[in-house]
Amino acid sequence: MKAAPLLLSALMVLSLSGCAKKQAPTAYGRWGYLDKTGKFLILPQFDGAAEVTDNGAVVLQNKHLMRLDPETLKESSTPIGPDDKAELPPLTELRFAEAGTDTYKIKDGETVIFDPTEKKKELPSVFPKNGQACARFGDKFAFITPEGKLGAGIFDEARPFHEGRAAVKQAGKWGYIKKDGSFIIPPQYLEAGSFNHGLAPVKQQQDPPN
Repeated sequence: MKAAPLLLSALMVLSLSGCAKKQAPTAYGRWGYLDKTGKFLILPQFDGAAEVTDNGAVVLQNKHLMRLDPETLKESSTPIGPDDKAELPPLTELRFAEAGTDTYKIKDGETVIFDPTEKKKELPSVFPKNGQACARFGDKFAFITPEGKLGAGIFDEARPFHEGRAAVKQAGKWGYIKKDGSFIIPPQYLEAGSFNHGLAPVKQQQDPPN
């Protein structure tokens, strides 16, 4: 299917009543699903969207929750459950801390879950297969290798690697990088989730409805 053209939206500026002070502009957008090349397989049309799971993807359209089948890209017969939400998971709260010269460990609160100076047979689950771990790095987000070295780069926000891609935010927009830190899908989206079953939810900026 052809990719939908990227649409630029008019920014909505709201004035506070009784004064000239203005709030920060708010961008309007809709959710759709990309394939790994950056083409929309499901065009932006939803008010909310979750990442794809084995049970499909939960989306919100006209205040109605429904589930999409990742194979047919149509509404699934699997019913919506009480815990289903059309939203992305929160960003990781794991943090990097110095472990030595140019090496870092990973902490979950005050608990160290990875220390490169401790040689263990298995890496913790925060390391995807043949990949790098994602955690907070000061007020940014970064990736480190199994050796504890900085890997794919440092970004404003980031999500873990899935299926060889990681969603990262740079200069206010989201895109997708490879393990070497280079962008395979340039930053252009208002929000972005991780790839699963070859699909990732993204929020594309659009003109607001009249």
